[in-house]
Amino acid sequence: MGERLDLSALKGQASAQLEFQGVSKDVKILAVQDDIASFAEGWSKGNSWSDSVAKAFQGLGAQADWQAIHTHSQAIGKWPQAVPVATESLPTDKPVAGPVSTEPAEPIGVTSPAVEVMFTRPGSGEPPLDQKIAEFIKSADKTVDIAAFELESPVIRDAILEAHQAGKQVRMVTDSNYKDEHDIQALQAAGIDVIDDQRSGLMHNKFVVIDQGLADAAVLTGSMNFTDNGVYRNDNNLQIIRSPEMAENYSAEFKEMFENHQFGVTSPHYVPHPTVTVGSSRISTHFAAEGEVIGKVAEALNKAEHSIQFLTFSYTHDDVNQVVMQKMADGVKVRGVFDNTQAGSRYSKYHDLKAAGADVRRDGNPRVMHHKVFVIDEKTVITGSFNFSKSADKSNDENLLIIEDPAIARAYLQEFERVYNQAKPE
Repeated sequence: MGERLDLSALKGQASAQLEFQGVSKDVKILAVQDDIASFAEGWSKGNSWSDSVAKAFQGLGAQADWQAIHTHSQAIGKWPQAVPVATESLPTDKPVAGPVSTEPAEPIGVTSPAVEVMFTRPGSGEPPLDQKIAEFIKSADKTVDIAAFELESPVIRDAILEAHQAGKQVRMVTDSNYKDEHDIQALQAAGIDVIDDQRSGLMHNKFVVIDQGLADAAVLTGSMNFTDNGVYRNDNNLQIIRSPEMAENYSAEFKEMFENHQFGVTSPHYVPHPTVTVGSSRISTHFAAEGEVIGKVAEALNKAEHSIQFLTFSYTHDDVNQVVMQKMADGVKVRGVFDNTQAGSRYSKYHDLKAAGADVRRDGNPRVMHHKVFVIDEKTVITGSFNFSKSADKSNDENLLIIEDPAIARAYLQEFERVYNQAKPE
């Protein structure tokens, strides 16, 4: 299946004719909306056209702001430009081809005894990140706690099952929209406890904590959903941080959700170790929606002295944009890449920044540029599951790290340059 849908020509119409696989159909436009991150995220997860449509509207309908969105349903956006791939075309024993850089092969991340940074690079020859996650899970001695927005990866699923079968304590939290997915059901059938959030806001985390309380405790986190699309098609980043203090931070958040069923703003604002030094990295940990995370992002950006560079799936928040615009007016160099589908939204700050003269582009990945990253002054990195939007800050369960380390920043800038060079200048 290689069809693309572009509904931009339908603006102002209540009905239209849709051609699909050579067949013309009269359709009525009820709502077309790419202004909400979860709409495009749902689309990006689909393994077929019908699956993509269902997941896209499922994600849209789950938004806390749905009633407000519905009242503005006359606003016609552009359907996310994705190329659905059938499930049967996804072999589990080799990577699926994706966007391949024409640049010379470069290291995909930075590795140290304490912090490992990784990026999805389909076609690079490097081990795909589902294998890295599987290795991390299987390395646990005692416990594995997983907070995953969605699980649609046989490699990761089988690693979780193997850990469970080996007698390790395995627990999982997921989003209610995806609790009935096949791989989640396989875990439950094996006796693994899986809790969903049972609410309209998203449990949007993607992290794994192993061996909390032991000397070798570690956490894996980042922007990547635990899906084949996340691994093989979308642009994403992950970190493995080997630190008992960092593991305790994430374990505390996991327990609030799994043991106490506290999600979103009902979750306590508690981080045992707000700032931790791990190797050469100074890392601060933040959780939404209880932690007023957007203020922490704005505070970090306000410290920029000469450069702000970013890769963003969804960037719609006024507070963040006000700081970036002010810093640009103060002479700070601003460069950025927006996910192409999200940049087309009338809420995206792409338009404001472009009009102000910022060097911003739409990404060139035919699927999804899913990063949520700022790099400040080539030494500070903001990254995590947290989109720079009101729903991320006020409704969802999210995590975000602010990492002060020039070596880590260089790895992210390398990824920035790759995505920037493949992006679409206008």
